[in-house]
Amino acid sequence: MPELPTGYRVRLPAARPAGLRRRRIPAGTRLWRLEAQHPAQWSWTGFAEPRYRFDPASGTFRTRYAATDLLGAFRERYRLTGLLIPADHAGHHLVRLSAARHLRVLDLRTERNLDALGVDDQISTGQHDAVWSTCQQLADAVRRWWPEPDQCPDAIVYRSRTTPETSVNYAFFDSSAFDIESWPLSERPDVTADLVLRHAFTIGY
Repeated sequence: MPELPTGYRVRLPAARPAGLRRRRIPAGTRLWRLEAQHPAQWSWTGFAEPRYRFDPASGTFRTRYAATDLLGAFRERYRLTGLLIPADHAGHHLVRLSAARHLRVLDLRTERNLDALGVDDQISTGQHDAVWSTCQQLADAVRRWWPEPDQCPDAIVYRSRTTPETSVNYAFFDSSAFDIESWPLSERPDVTADLVLRHAFTIGY
């Protein structure tokens, strides 16, 4: 593959890069997530080793992921299974997160922020080890660059790999900014029937 941009080949700086900007997402914005645990049971303790794109390299906190579109959330979760929702996922939870206030986000879809970080759009969808390393450093860096709790971004916003025209992904670090509702998948046949009839999903239960 072509040589990666500089931002993937060096560690992120200690100080916030000039030109890096947050943006505001309006209160009431809805996100969707699929999760084995009920939200009341969510732990925010990080993994010893990062597992996903914006998990912090330090392991000092937890990142969870959600999509702005319901279909987008399902496609992100089940693309690797061939759009099959397994039988043992009947008790998993469909979670709706509604922003209870304006959200502060670091948006990686803007040219200004990509340039400030010295990276490109692979930050959202690239699979190269160096890209993932930068993403995981970035999760820690947002807290270092905005140390005040009322200034730190609530989430990193990035482009969806499976529904780029219709949905946007959020990597969020806390649920306090959201009103949360959830349903076991088995109790939402209206949703799963639509996935089968219109979007080529298969239900295993």
